[in-house]
Amino acid sequence: MWLALSVLLCACDDDPFPRPKGYFRLDQPPQGYRPYAGSCPLQAEVPVYALMTRRAQDSTSRSDTACWVEMRFPMQHAEVYMTYRRIDGDLAELVQDAHAFKSKHEVKAARIRSERVVRDSARVFGNLFEVEGDVASPLVFYLTDSTTHFLYGSLYFDARPNADSLAPATERLRNDLRHFARTLSWR
Repeated sequence: MWLALSVLLCACDDDPFPRPKGYFRLDQPPQGYRPYAGSCPLQAEVPVYALMTRRAQDSTSRSDTACWVEMRFPMQHAEVYMTYRRIDGDLAELVQDAHAFKSKHEVKAARIRSERVVRDSARVFGNLFEVEGDVASPLVFYLTDSTTHFLYGSLYFDARPNADSLAPATERLRNDLRHFARTLSWR
């Protein structure tokens, strides 16, 4: 009888099967903003948990026409690379370059939504492009005053593109960058 009972208990085991890989947890820091006015001729409110650093100058660009800034988000493993350019009769070319970069994502993108930025009082105009899907950059933007200043930015994660896993962090950073665009002013 004990033999029959032990055989029955051993026979009830489930067949082993592989488990899916787990993804790291992204804790969201508390929401809040602080003023930022770096060496580029712009100022805005940035998230309190963002680290702002100026990248080294490119030797081919003049210091009075170009400036590079990184907005780093260590907790989300993300960065926004921003390039400031002084407009020198080349606004159409700069806008076209921004649209061309966004278009490179169309192959992998499930959808690209465009959000216009029009703030006449601060002379800030442009577009925020939300690129959905497993893409390298889920947000690309450009902001300008149409005469002197042009700012281009793109968001990147330090991880393989996986829209589902990165969705909470992506949405939070998109909202933070919308706030950045709403508070941007030129100096």
